[in-house]
Amino acid sequence: MASEGLAPLARLMADRGFGASLRTERQVIAATEQEMIVLPPELLKADGSLDVYDDIMNLFRPTYHKNRPAIQCGGWIGYIPLNDSFALEVAPRVPIGNLERLVGMAAGYAPNILRRHARQFAHAEGQPASLVEILADQLLTTFDRICELGLLKTYVRETRLSSFPVGRIHPFESAWRAEKLGRPVALSSAFQRTSNFGPNRVLRYAFEKLLARYIGNTEDRNRARLQRLKRAVDRLDAISHPTPAELTTSAIATIIGRLPGEREDYADAMMIAQLIIFDASLAIRGAGEVALLPSLLIDMSKVFEDYARRILADGLRQDARVEVKDGNRGGAQGAKTILFAPVREGLKNPTVTPDIVLEINAKTTIIIDAKYKGAPSVPDRNDINQVVLYGAKYGAQHVMLLHAGRPTDRPHVEFCGKVGDFSVYNGMIDLDATSIEDEEAAFVTAIASLL
Repeated sequence: MASEGLAPLARLMADRGFGASLRTERQVIAATEQEMIVLPPELLKADGSLDVYDDIMNLFRPTYHKNRPAIQCGGWIGYIPLNDSFALEVAPRVPIGNLERLVGMAAGYAPNILRRHARQFAHAEGQPASLVEILADQLLTTFDRICELGLLKTYVRETRLSSFPVGRIHPFESAWRAEKLGRPVALSSAFQRTSNFGPNRVLRYAFEKLLARYIGNTEDRNRARLQRLKRAVDRLDAISHPTPAELTTSAIATIIGRLPGEREDYADAMMIAQLIIFDASLAIRGAGEVALLPSLLIDMSKVFEDYARRILADGLRQDARVEVKDGNRGGAQGAKTILFAPVREGLKNPTVTPDIVLEINAKTTIIIDAKYKGAPSVPDRNDINQVVLYGAKYGAQHVMLLHAGRPTDRPHVEFCGKVGDFSVYNGMIDLDATSIEDEEAAFVTAIASLL
């Protein structure tokens, strides 16, 4: 279903569910990944230590700058709560106008979720598979809490015609029906408790939509999720499918507004269900009112690596000779190996994990290692040493350092020189290109020319 006109549920959730337990208004400090940020005095305790949450300390490095306390941002981007008063909003170091696209194409990448800290999200176009997995897991976890307390029920009026009336008897209608049928009957009505109404119908629809997405998915990481989805659908088997009127953003907002105060689990579930039902995505940067969920952090180095592998796999798909493999994985789709062959007895054999391995007819031709930084005129010496080792191990003729940035006067693939038998290249993708699709296609074409 289209995601236009999503209800601003974050506003409704401000004092409910995630909002009541996780959300805190904070002063935002703007930062860029890898940047050093001088901290305000309020972030220091009396003993001189930083007043920050323990669970986010590993996301940056405390330091000093000109004798003032500071933090060195790492490679994470997103909203990082520091304490109840301050948060970092970390932007990418390399300017990116296509951030959501990169994350969406980074197959298998899963953002880091700060489950103890919530933030407001705005709507974005496109729905990355990684976001769907997060929403599915969040909805399943919320549904577990719902099941512990029992499905929400309401009273509905039921009218029946029988010889055994229940509740209020309608005298005139009863006499008329009895005379017409020629036997003693009564028309009666009574209120009955049922779980078959709006909120549970919306939940069933959301779970069935997720189940349809994952059914037949054989990836190991999705097996447990698939089983949980099947159990959720079975649990809601007695619930009817929602009516069209119940599957609107305004109807879901109304459901949240009418929920009893003690059932905040349903408030969370309805908010997530809206995102799933309407195929909505969340903007990684900036705040909005579409949803209030735990903060998501993106490791741009990992995203860039997965993104580059994906565009090569898609772009070279038509060439049956070529296979693009992930050197960080083992198995049929991976190319991870060990360094020494043979190895001295008793010595732990290090693994060799190039980011991208291109094979032609099962023979390695190009090794690519992704570096999420701008392209120098000559790659860093340590980076060259690394890819040349990869080339030697895999027997590849070409080795490349792929950088996240391309000056307008430089090609997508640039020959640097030879180290022994290995040709060393600078690879470049301008992630801030006006047409990122054209930039990707040009990079793929340049790689194809080396095959």
